[in-house]
Amino acid sequence: MAATVEERLASLEASYATVSERLGAIESRMTALEQRLTTEVGQLRSEMTQLRHDMDARLDGLRQHMDARLDGLRSELRTQLYFLLTFLSALFGGLLGAILTTR
Repeated sequence: MAATVEERLASLEASYATVSERLGAIESRMTALEQRLTTEVGQLRSEMTQLRHDMDARLDGLRQHMDARLDGLRSELRTQLYFLLTFLSALFGGLLGAILTTR
């Protein structure tokens, strides 16, 4: 029952056809996965860009709020410092006047 060369070649050709079909199916699936992955990566990049813009906007708002608060604190500190300097200069002026007039 030895198979002839033609029978063997026919069997090999059928095997190669089956392998070729399977490889074609695998290639089609790989192409679909590649397209899907490309789409997903594009969407992720878009979402990340949007999140970055949102974060930048929030940080800018926070920075403006903090700058306003610091400006208010500087103004308040400056007012209190001027008051203290005025009080101390009046106090030292009075002390100096009292010292100079008692001699």
